[in-house]
Amino acid sequence: MKNIFYFFTILTVVSCNHINKPASKNTEKKVRKFDAESIEKIRYSDLQLEAFLDSTGKLRTKLLADKEAFYADSIFKNQRQFDTLISTKDFNKLKFAIRKGAISVNTARRIFNNPQIDSSCTEKSIFLNYKPGLTPIEYYPFGKNKNTFDEYGICIGDPNHCPNACLYFLKGKRIIAMHNFNQRFAPGLYHYQDSDGKTVIYYSYMFAEGSNEWWFNYFFYKYDGNKLIPVLNELENGNVSMPVPRALWLESKVLKTNPLTIKMTYHDEFPDTSTVDFGPSIINDSTTIKYIWDKNSKTLKGQYEKAKINESQILSYYLPGNNLLFINSHYRTLKEALQNKTKRKSVLDYLQKIKSGSN
Repeated sequence: MKNIFYFFTILTVVSCNHINKPASKNTEKKVRKFDAESIEKIRYSDLQLEAFLDSTGKLRTKLLADKEAFYADSIFKNQRQFDTLISTKDFNKLKFAIRKGAISVNTARRIFNNPQIDSSCTEKSIFLNYKPGLTPIEYYPFGKNKNTFDEYGICIGDPNHCPNACLYFLKGKRIIAMHNFNQRFAPGLYHYQDSDGKTVIYYSYMFAEGSNEWWFNYFFYKYDGNKLIPVLNELENGNVSMPVPRALWLESKVLKTNPLTIKMTYHDEFPDTSTVDFGPSIINDSTTIKYIWDKNSKTLKGQYEKAKINESQILSYYLPGNNLLFINSHYRTLKEALQNKTKRKSVLDYLQKIKSGSN
């Protein structure tokens, strides 16, 4: 039987980068298959496997969780910050380009001080039709009146087709931030007014996608004076299917924004290919989480203590699926499953694979 081993592949998109390169929208975790027959099979007794479960359950959860969160947080928290004032002349040109839906590459380079902006993706695409030297520009007003140009976003390049699209955030004539913005698989830039009247924007960031893997996070940012600060990074969709020791799936949906409330539906199975139904579900549940603004940390804090799932458990659904974190954070669930005649064999088989290092 084939098992999956995982590795990180970082693809750096240079076309949207300044001197200090921002997080790449094309930074993805990839999955590759490995021949399990090359691994020496070691069989452990049920008692040894239960002892392994107990010892893993005693590990420090925070250390495992922090390590798993680091990769996504390093992108979420390190978007490019600016404090650039646009001249009145260039601001008028920018508004004119917004009305037309396209902007001269040279004009965009000058206004945003980014020599890497180009029209190569637009000119090569069979889906886009723009004159040479022009690139698409999309306008995202965050207020009720789109003509005020108070707080808004501008995307240079087509986010649905071009991986080098740059999303700039502005306040009046001031450019305050830039994010990479490829929306091919996760369309939408959303916003709402928080309880303190300040604007919160969010979108889905793609880390991985493929035939048997899927990983997106919600990135939430908030206008704070002339800055756009990171306030919440939460899993939007994590999915890994067979053949793996643990098939996992978690999907989030924003139900409302005041207060921010997210519903999570999640499922775990330890696939047994010797059975028609691949074995029983180990976890199959859903819950809602409310997020409250914390003035001290300037972040949205999840009220996980009132939900069925906590932060560490959510992190175990990040790709490629950290098995030690999953076992540690779901220790009680797995202990209870061992007492269930239907689930016991599946849990022991899973622990056998993890302990033998064949995952």
